[in-house]
Amino acid sequence: MPDISFAAPRRTRNRQFRRAPGPLTAGTIVLTLDGALPVEYLAAGDRIVTRAGARVLRDIRSDEAPDLPAFTLGFDAPEVIYADGQEIAVAPLA
Repeated sequence: MPDISFAAPRRTRNRQFRRAPGPLTAGTIVLTLDGALPVEYLAAGDRIVTRAGARVLRDIRSDEAPDLPAFTLGFDAPEVIYADGQEIAVAPLA
């Protein structure tokens, strides 16, 4: 999954850096100043549209999701769904 980092992070009031957004899965559409693009077409230097305005994409990193053995989370764990061959744990709604 690509992990997007933005240039020039801003400091919050308590002088700590804000965290970058979490990883995006393949096929996620990202708004850029050049139009909407799937995340896999992004490159360092692209200008990304955020709530705080346009930001320059500083870096892209890609990692595979770890393979977890069955029942790693226990029998009482939330349900597990499959997306693109990867296991993703989700909590029940009720």
